[in-house]
Amino acid sequence: MMDLILGFIIAGLLMAVEYLLCTKLKNPLWGGIIPVLLLAGSIFVFASGKVPFERNYLFPFVVVNTLFWGDWATGRDQYKKLKKAEMDRMKAKDM
Repeated sequence: MMDLILGFIIAGLLMAVEYLLCTKLKNPLWGGIIPVLLLAGSIFVFASGKVPFERNYLFPFVVVNTLFWGDWATGRDQYKKLKKAEMDRMKAKDM
């Protein structure tokens, strides 16, 4: 039970860090570091045979990767919206 709680805490921290990287930094690659590492880790775990390549084991990896890639896309959209709003404020101030 403690392992599950610790896993959720680590996942939450990683998602928070990824969201901050996606929304605050100009280069989109910074926010993509964590999802790429998770994808590479998932591929390694299955390719090395540490976890059998079965539906019961595959599903959690698919969910985690989908969540992190979706979070990255959402963060980039938020970054674009913030920049557009900032540019609109600057244009309104210039007039």
